[in-house]
Amino acid sequence: MRVTSDSRIFRSRIAQLIALGGAITTAACTDATAPKEIVAPKAATLSVGQSGDELGTLSASLDDMTGWSLASLTDDQGHANIVGILNSLKGHLKSGKIAASQQDVADARAFVESLSEEKRVDIGAVAVTLDLIQSTLEKASQ
Repeated sequence: MRVTSDSRIFRSRIAQLIALGGAITTAACTDATAPKEIVAPKAATLSVGQSGDELGTLSASLDDMTGWSLASLTDDQGHANIVGILNSLKGHLKSGKIAASQQDVADARAFVESLSEEKRVDIGAVAVTLDLIQSTLEKASQ
């Protein structure tokens, strides 16, 4: 029969408890930190009421999105033309007239394309705004 000291048995028991606690903790953490199942969200769509609200919002912020870049147009006639087209677009967006708004976007794009390369770069914000509006109009017309 083997004789061991009480302190050695005590240390052995402490080591066993620490190992057991580590095993339990590891097992418990495996479930808690496992990745959750990823579910793709449904694609966002605009209802008729929402599309009207979004068109109205675009109408209200059209001047903010384009006004500062139009300051670089030094040609008074050209400036008046694009401002007139954008004001018409703003009115059509506000009233929810999708077909008329699409025509205004086409007219504005034609005007921008008629400018020199340098001027097109200067008023690049107008082209980006037209892209945003065209995208919104396409969603609203579906």
